[in-house]
Amino acid sequence: MKFRLTGKFGELSPVRDFQPHSGIDLAMPEGTTLRSIADGVVDKVFDGSGAIGKGLSVKMPDGTRTIYGHMNEVKARIGEHINAGEIIGLSGNTGNSTGPHLHFGMKDASGHVIDPTAHADKLASISGNDVTLGPLGHLVSWGTETLREKAADATTEILFGVFDALKDLLLGTTLIGAGVLILLKVAGWRDGGRWAGVLIFVNILLKFLFGGI
Repeated sequence: MKFRLTGKFGELSPVRDFQPHSGIDLAMPEGTTLRSIADGVVDKVFDGSGAIGKGLSVKMPDGTRTIYGHMNEVKARIGEHINAGEIIGLSGNTGNSTGPHLHFGMKDASGHVIDPTAHADKLASISGNDVTLGPLGHLVSWGTETLREKAADATTEILFGVFDALKDLLLGTTLIGAGVLILLKVAGWRDGGRWAGVLIFVNILLKFLFGGI
């Protein structure tokens, strides 16, 4: 996801007097362009005097409300119809905020708070000044993010593969070495048993360090 999730839904924090978090927080630079995730009508605009700071609520056709808070600027009015993807304002750091971020919340048609986490990726994908809207724009954005994730996953797998190969090499070398030394002990080299014991101990130590036992 483009923006870091800094506050989970329902979490308890002294910042909120240990009251369950009514939405999620996404860290983003002040002035990030925000767009509505769905069609709807603006039913509330927050003037900045409350804990949520400046923001607004958009009521969707099914009665569900999406809530955006801690904004620097609201570019919509009460009663205005908003289309999905339309700019609604700029993110900020207003209200009870410990740093630049967006508070994103949702309420069902009955007014009960619901978890908006499932919509976080969509919100992030249409936020920011460099977003190109439309099917092709969303496809490119999705593709770029996916490629980045795939590249990161591939790099991680390669590093772990190299680590596993080195681990197996060390473990195999100590076992083979111990076996050779035992044979040398049998053949008459009196120190062979002692050094075989050392390698066996090293093998056990390596397994312990690598989490193998």
